[in-house]
Amino acid sequence: MLPIIRLNEANCKDCYKCIRNCLLKAIRYSNGHAEIIQDECIGCGECVVTCPRRDHYVMSDLDEVKRAIRTGRQVVASVDPAFISDFDVSCIEDMRDALQQLGFSDCQEMAIGAELVSREYERIMRKNEVEVLISSACPSINLLIRKFYPDMLKYLAPVESPMVVHCKRLRREYPDACVVCVAPCYVRKDEAMETGSADAVIMFSDLKQWMYEKGVVCHNSHTQTEHGIRARRYPRSDGIVKSMSKIPGWSRVSIDGVGDCISALEEMRMGNVTHAFLEMTACEGSCINGPAIRSNRYENRIRGSIAVNSYAGDFIFGVTEENSIRATYSAQPVAKFEPDEALVEQILEKLGKNTAETALNCGCCGYPTCREMAFALCQGKAEMDMCLPYLHEQTEHHSQEVVSSTLEAADRVIDKQMRVVQDIASILGETTAETKIMLEKLKEAIQA
Repeated sequence: MLPIIRLNEANCKDCYKCIRNCLLKAIRYSNGHAEIIQDECIGCGECVVTCPRRDHYVMSDLDEVKRAIRTGRQVVASVDPAFISDFDVSCIEDMRDALQQLGFSDCQEMAIGAELVSREYERIMRKNEVEVLISSACPSINLLIRKFYPDMLKYLAPVESPMVVHCKRLRREYPDACVVCVAPCYVRKDEAMETGSADAVIMFSDLKQWMYEKGVVCHNSHTQTEHGIRARRYPRSDGIVKSMSKIPGWSRVSIDGVGDCISALEEMRMGNVTHAFLEMTACEGSCINGPAIRSNRYENRIRGSIAVNSYAGDFIFGVTEENSIRATYSAQPVAKFEPDEALVEQILEKLGKNTAETALNCGCCGYPTCREMAFALCQGKAEMDMCLPYLHEQTEHHSQEVVSSTLEAADRVIDKQMRVVQDIASILGETTAETKIMLEKLKEAIQA
């Protein structure tokens, strides 16, 4: 995976929040800052959403799209169906009007591709080609399976995503045009580069900034959709399931969020699931809560769901596809790391976390347990100072050493001064009592 998301090293300040929220721990921390491990990343964007400084570099094709428009090239957009939840519009016509003001020739709903994908899922289930079918609409989930659960690839639907299907249709309809995907998630860029389906990908957040710069305001026609399309439900939780027809003998389950999807895949490994269609999406709340929609998590869940529900319905586009939309997803397995147990115990002892009482498992470092932190240290993905209790103990020990050495120095100085004072007093024939008391108080003040 190319570095679609990069962290800003200069402004990364020891909070470990991205590590804490990355369930796959695809982040390395060294030299005082975090770094995404691209081979292990699934592009979910959780690190971007949860970073308190919002300081990431996200690969964008916005300049390329602007350049294509300036040169007079025809530019057409495939707009993710989640647009209805994030822009002040009521239909695709409103969205088309805004994009045409920016110079786009045309824009269409990616939901057209979603409808074709749903029909293909139904065909696979009717033919019982597999015992379990996992939706292939979310690129992050596809990468999760390809990298961390390659044994589950046999269940991943061998079907292109709605974005790939629709962008290919646009390319055939507009053979000389620049095909642009407008998406709520960053991983679409990786998918576009891998499949070659789109020439460029821009995020909802990019588009909003561009519209702001150009003074383009979405016109909301407040159109009441009489013939809502089922595939428009795709961006909400259970949207894929609700866009499909029920297939006799098959159960349908909707799972959203990387954590729940991982749990489901682990359950599937036990072999207790059969004749089930599993809709899996990486974002909690699905695409209406995509990382490029809102900077604040869960802000759009209710309003977005209501907007999607209002725009969708029980009708279909009725489109057909002569070309095959089947796909082959290859494994990209992440090498499993099996740390030497003796080394792990050695690190835990150095951290002072080698007993049940001392292993606090506080999670301050970003890892849920001290042992997992030790694993990360073995892999070179973490540093000792990430452990806050360890750092506190080291600081306290260092402070005690400083105080101890200071007291020793003070004792030597006071003893020397006492001898000097006594020598002077003996010469002058005066008492040293008052001077001795003053120096003793000074010593007590240093020791306090």
